[in-house]
Amino acid sequence: MMKEHVISQQKIIDVLNMEIFRLRSVIEHLPGSIYWKDKKGIYLGRNAFSLEKMRSVELEHHHTNKDDIIGKTDYDIFSKEIADRYRKHDLAVMKNHKEYMIEESITLPSGKVIIQLSTKRPIYNQHSEVIGIVGNTIDITHLKEIEDELRKEHARAEQANHIKIEFMRNMEHDIRTPFSGVLGMANYLWETEEDPVQKECLNDIVQCAKELLDYCNSVLDFSKIESGFHAVADKKFYLQDIVNSAIKMEQPAAKHKQIILSANYDENISKVLIGDPYRVHRILVNLLSNAIKFTQKGYVKLIISLLSIKNSYMLVRFVIEDTGVGIPEENKEYIFEKFTRLSLSNKGYYKGIGLGLRIVKKFMHEIQGEIDLLSEVGKGTKFICTIPFRQPLTNDFVDRETGGVT
Repeated sequence: MMKEHVISQQKIIDVLNMEIFRLRSVIEHLPGSIYWKDKKGIYLGRNAFSLEKMRSVELEHHHTNKDDIIGKTDYDIFSKEIADRYRKHDLAVMKNHKEYMIEESITLPSGKVIIQLSTKRPIYNQHSEVIGIVGNTIDITHLKEIEDELRKEHARAEQANHIKIEFMRNMEHDIRTPFSGVLGMANYLWETEEDPVQKECLNDIVQCAKELLDYCNSVLDFSKIESGFHAVADKKFYLQDIVNSAIKMEQPAAKHKQIILSANYDENISKVLIGDPYRVHRILVNLLSNAIKFTQKGYVKLIISLLSIKNSYMLVRFVIEDTGVGIPEENKEYIFEKFTRLSLSNKGYYKGIGLGLRIVKKFMHEIQGEIDLLSEVGKGTKFICTIPFRQPLTNDFVDRETGGVT
């Protein structure tokens, strides 16, 4: 009986020894400098990785094994400045009873600076009393170097983007102005020309200039959207001027296709509103141009009506209705994606670069409006845009010449 009891005790001791060996083996080979200290900052133990790391950076060249580290403090290993900093962190961990993650840098005897990330936690006894700290420190110098390089690359990319934005800002006026001049002059000559042959030639010039201007506007608008450069304006403008300008721009294309283009404006809408005239103008031009493009006969109507007035805000609805080809149900959301078209410009009748409706949707979102779509194949399409505007306190100080479109 006594012999069996001795064997049982021996088995327990063997099992405990095995578990202790496994725990020590795990600690020794953990990928990080594991160490633990008592309340006075004296090292009670550390893993082999920690010692090898210190030797590799020449902080432990005078020690030959791990036992030589135990029983010493940071003041025996590091400079006073570094030891003071480590001790300060240890005391904070023990005082506040919480884990700390600290990024620390040290200067090696060689003069090289390394950056370490240390995680420290308090150690407790069986009475829940703090008796020291346990820490895990890893060298993140390489990661910080990568981070610094990425930061530099980001700064270079930002600078390049800024240069691009400045280029687009400068080119916007230089490109749009001559295109608009060509279109305006060609349209004037077309309206005043009486000779049928000359009028047809002028009409071709008008249409080509209009297409080029549309492409130019779409590319410039899209560039602004992608770069986040074009801030939403909040200025006084005449909505009627914006509507008239959009109709005037699209009238030649409608006349060429013998389509009736008309606008119905609700006189109950205030003459002067506060909002973003540029975005409203581009929304109307894109939707009218799109409607004319996909309408072979019939009409394109722009109906502007007042929905409500509340707390100095006017809710205005713009309906662009056409008798065109219509949009299949499965394509109603798809058409708002960038660079998408219902037919390829080089393989079908309809031209374009697939940015117009994407720009419309983006601009509507930015001015806190809503856009809805009703369409039936073969019977036409309605785009319904609902936009909130503020009412100004006065109707003066408005740039009437351009309608606020810049």
